[in-house]
Amino acid sequence: MDEIEDIKHRLDIVEIIGSYLTLKKAGVNYKGLCPFHQEKSPSFLVSAERQTFKCFGCGEGGDIFTFIEKMEGLDFFNALKILADRAGVQLKQDKVSYGNSEYKADKKTRLFEINDWAKKVFVKLLSDHEKAQPARKYLKKRGLSEEAIKNFEIGYAPVSWDFLLRFLKSKGYKEDELFQAGVVVRNDRGGYYDRFRGRIMFPISNVMGHVVGFTSRVLEDNPKEAKYLNSSESAIYHKGEVLYGLDKAKMAIKEADLAVFVEGQMDVIACHQSGFKNVVASSGTAVTEQQLRTLSRYASVVGFSFDRDEAGETAMKRAITLALQNDVSCKIVSLSGPYKDPDEAIKADPKNWTRAVEQAKPALEFWIDLLVRKNPDLSVIAKKKIAKEILPVIKLTYSDIEKESYLKYLSKRLSVSEQSLLDALGKTKADKRATKEIEEIAKHELSLSDRLAALLWHDSKLIKRIPEGHKNIEFTDLKEFGAMVADGFVNKELAPQEEKSRLDQLVLALSENLEFDNPEALQSETDYLIKRISQEEREDLKNQFASRIRQAEEDGNKEKIKELLAEYARLIK
Repeated sequence: MDEIEDIKHRLDIVEIIGSYLTLKKAGVNYKGLCPFHQEKSPSFLVSAERQTFKCFGCGEGGDIFTFIEKMEGLDFFNALKILADRAGVQLKQDKVSYGNSEYKADKKTRLFEINDWAKKVFVKLLSDHEKAQPARKYLKKRGLSEEAIKNFEIGYAPVSWDFLLRFLKSKGYKEDELFQAGVVVRNDRGGYYDRFRGRIMFPISNVMGHVVGFTSRVLEDNPKEAKYLNSSESAIYHKGEVLYGLDKAKMAIKEADLAVFVEGQMDVIACHQSGFKNVVASSGTAVTEQQLRTLSRYASVVGFSFDRDEAGETAMKRAITLALQNDVSCKIVSLSGPYKDPDEAIKADPKNWTRAVEQAKPALEFWIDLLVRKNPDLSVIAKKKIAKEILPVIKLTYSDIEKESYLKYLSKRLSVSEQSLLDALGKTKADKRATKEIEEIAKHELSLSDRLAALLWHDSKLIKRIPEGHKNIEFTDLKEFGAMVADGFVNKELAPQEEKSRLDQLVLALSENLEFDNPEALQSETDYLIKRISQEEREDLKNQFASRIRQAEEDGNKEKIKELLAEYARLIK
């Protein structure tokens, strides 16, 4: 029996596909919602007897290898390698023949290998190395058990500029491959250095448990560096698609018919360690449409549990809006008492989390209640303000049943008739732009100017840190905001609504990696960004003049060369 047939023999297609979506017995076959197109009634059929799948809605079909190729965006060889690992089969060569074609290892194969090696190194260092003692002490202080550390394969990156770089090069990987995998950074001079230094390392895996990237945390909070740092996106790691802990949580999510979405890796680990295993988190992004679709394949309800601060409230509202727009039923898991996140609540008493999950409210009901608590007098003005915030969300809610239910609830809480709300709803425009912006920002790393815009929008006093003569910064799609910065004062009331929405999303995205409640961190980040933007502008200017000077040299125009050199010297003063 060759390797491919051996893998087929050892693996059950129902089990493999069942690790990606919920399947139910249908006679001799299994049925579920197709993962390749949106549908309400199951048309996706898996045959245990023939070891094949077929969707009668979109036409997709094939065997166990085809399914992994399509789900993970891989070619046959990489899908084969994932399934070989699952089956415990060692591939003997870097190429295989299947059908009439030959397949071999490619770029993605190398990226998977690099991340797997990095994980092993980080785990080994945390376990054995003397210099990892502070990391072991930190994890113990945070209440992580040895079992949890082992289960989540937590590691440690040493304080070194080239430790991982040298190790992986010794294994035969090229610097550019390491850069593409996101484990090293390339500097302005073309050199490379380790991305992660002196950090606790949390491997991020795909649904099948293969490492695609990392998120990391500094041991000691330092305003000059981000508390959390993630791998850069790669051919195998897309932040907006991956969910931290899903490979370990998927079966518990199916069993509970509830997926709970929390903000951080430590919250996920704390929940799993205490037996609450239906919990996942994002990997450095706000909640995305793709993540919600993924979770909806495992459970009919998604619960959101965000930190109890301004950033957490903003994240909650955006997540609710996105979920309702995409017909994902959602609830809010709210912690009572002094606990700001699941980690704190569970450490105090695991019953705090059990109670919060049991008492989770339908998401928009929770949002309405939150607004009512903030406006307890419920004056006419307050009612109009609440309705103005909630009706656009109801308007874009996909399910008519949920729309009607939330209108009834809003009517009850505001003590106004449903008809008046229906009339107002008819005049309300559902603004989908905000949720689109969430998706776009989640897909890409923030640019330097986007990061600076987020800081200045969050705290306009930071504008004072921009030197005179350097305030004409170009902010993409933020013309009015840029003009305000140039004038030295940001008036949020005068900013156009479209720009307000984008700036709010930029603040939310940046808050994933920066402590917004730490003034020193904000000032340090602002100074760093201004310096980097200035350097880039200077480099662009230099390149422009170099090009013009070369052209003048080719034309033999000495006077023009002198003029350009003089103009360049004047501009860079």
